[in-house]
Amino acid sequence: TIATAQGCAACHSTGGAAGVGPTWKGIVGRQTTLADGSTVTADEAYLKESIISPDAKVVKGFAPGIMPKGFGDKLKPDQIDALIEYMKTLK
Repeated sequence: TIATAQGCAACHSTGGAAGVGPTWKGIVGRQTTLADGSTVTADEAYLKESIISPDAKVVKGFAPGIMPKGFGDKLKPDQIDALIEYMKTLK
């Protein structure tokens, strides 16, 4: 899968376990608290932004600068969409 090939699975669990990055289990549609104390709904736009610009909105409890930048250049738009569709299946 794209998640395995691009290394996403090394930091983001799919089963709810804590990791270097937030779990993907149940992420789509979840209210997420950010490091600045604001909240955001993890909708498709937020997830796409987080893949392309990972430090734009950092989830509370996670450090900025950990997720590699450059996925917006490395991944094609349809690959990013496929990752988000995959995340939707993780309930």
